[in-house]
Amino acid sequence: MATVKVLVVDDEPAVLSLVCKALSAQGYEVHAVSGPRQALELMQTAPCFDLVVSDVIMPEMCGPELVRRITKMCPTIAVVMMSGYLAAEAISPRARFISKPFRMLDLYSVVASALALAPDEAS
Repeated sequence: MATVKVLVVDDEPAVLSLVCKALSAQGYEVHAVSGPRQALELMQTAPCFDLVVSDVIMPEMCGPELVRRITKMCPTIAVVMMSGYLAAEAISPRARFISKPFRMLDLYSVVASALALAPDEAS
């Protein structure tokens, strides 16, 4: 089975580093960027990711808008949104939500849930 490719987007360096280390330790191939523009540039050059884990509140562009653009490029991508300021009700039903701060076990659980619910390319 191929390694799951994850794109992590967060403008807070400490959160970006923590999430990347945690997911790498679980065997995921993790690519980190500190902003939406970098994420979109990477999506232009890299093959589709299996999962995007994005902060909701960022400069330049909000996480939900970033996710809308990414899913146009890669319709089968799974989505996890993170925020310390926003309730899950504001997130797309397609996305899984985790509130900051979170425990690593909760991160692993929400990532597994998002990947299990991702649209299948064959459908």
